Amino acid sequence: MANDGPFLFYSALHGRPVLDPDGNLVGRFDDLAVTLTETFPAATALLIRRGRVESFRLTARWRDVESVDLAAVRLRVPVERLVPGRRLPSEPSFWVGQALLDRQIVDTSGAKVVRVNDLHFLRVPTGDLHLVHVDVGFRGLVRRLGWSTTMGKERLISWRYVQPLTLAATGESLQLTVARKELGRLHPAELADILSELDGRERESLFRALAPEAAARALTEVEPKVRQRLIAGLPAERAADIVERMPPDEAADLLAALPQPQSELLLEKMERAEAAEVQQLLRYEPDTAGGMMTTEFVTLPSHLTAAEALERLRGLAREVELIYYIYLVDPAARLQGVVTIRHLLLFDPAARLEEIMRRDPVSVRPDDTPERVAEITEKYNLLAVPVLDAQGKLLGVVTVDDVLTHMTTRAWKWKLAHAP
Repeated sequence: MANDGPFLFYSALHGRPVLDPDGNLVGRFDDLAVTLTETFPAATALLIRRGRVESFRLTARWRDVESVDLAAVRLRVPVERLVPGRRLPSEPSFWVGQALLDRQIVDTSGAKVVRVNDLHFLRVPTGDLHLVHVDVGFRGLVRRLGWSTTMGKERLISWRYVQPLTLAATGESLQLTVARKELGRLHPAELADILSELDGRERESLFRALAPEAAARALTEVEPKVRQRLIAGLPAERAADIVERMPPDEAADLLAALPQPQSELLLEKMERAEAAEVQQLLRYEPDTAGGMMTTEFVTLPSHLTAAEALERLRGLAREVELIYYIYLVDPAARLQGVVTIRHLLLFDPAARLEEIMRRDPVSVRPDDTPERVAEITEKYNLLAVPVLDAQGKLLGVVTVDDVLTHMTTRAWKWKLAHAP
């Protein structure tokens, strides 16, 4: 993409002469400040470097800039009207060169971490400049070095898909609401991949930018050690808000790995119902069915009809992840049978669940080993297996994805421990 017409690259402007209204040299273009209040940030100030002294700079408000092109930047005020030093305008803004160039960002359209090599601006008829793209390609890097090349294509990412991770000298206020929403739309596995690619400081910066629901989903996918560091770096109130949004079994695994004082503090700050579920799971050893199970499952009384059961499920669908199995329990929470969504759709809507349920479904005990759980799920081709106590009370369910994750993790640990 050429640097003529309405588009300008930062690299083409950097170092260009800045002239006063009489055409006298004031200094050289050093940086641009842009506002954070627009989807495509508009320039709000110009930083000018004077002479050979790196520390001697002046700031011009954008309304004092007459024109910008590849030849020069022209001011509409004399040098006496400029502000000494690097001064940001009062509205939320930041210096783009200092904050973005050579730094990592998240491209939320491609769900990956990239490095900024150049910045791309749109010059509108009013004279304003708007940051519209970041350049993450090889050509952008070569352009910054002052060389010319025709190798490869421009790799421009629209600013609307960019979430800055580290914005120097600006603080946490730069975590944009729009960017938070974009990140929240990524699949949890994509968020986990991004978090895993970043170093500690930038990882924490991105994690703090996520809404609690997105942060909770991402935590379920990242490595346990990364998960612990991310939670440990947050204030207790914020951490508890995220943990209580995690599936109970994942939350229990996380809290079990934290130092006891920190785990107890988070439980204290969680909502009472969520904390009670997690505390129940913490009673079991991790390498048991009880330690693997979740308390998120659907139970219904057996006297309901298939039609009534489907109506109840519509209200529960957003709260429970695995809703294929419906467990039928008596008033003492003892498991009587199980039906599937398929059963509810195939049988007469007026049929009662006790008439169509599968009685005495296969189950495991809370102290059964992961191998036993895996054997049961494979033998009976189950998506989840119920966990019952000695009295037949339904305590939880172990899902097949948790079985696979647990067994895979154990296999890797064994492999690492026995590696030559």
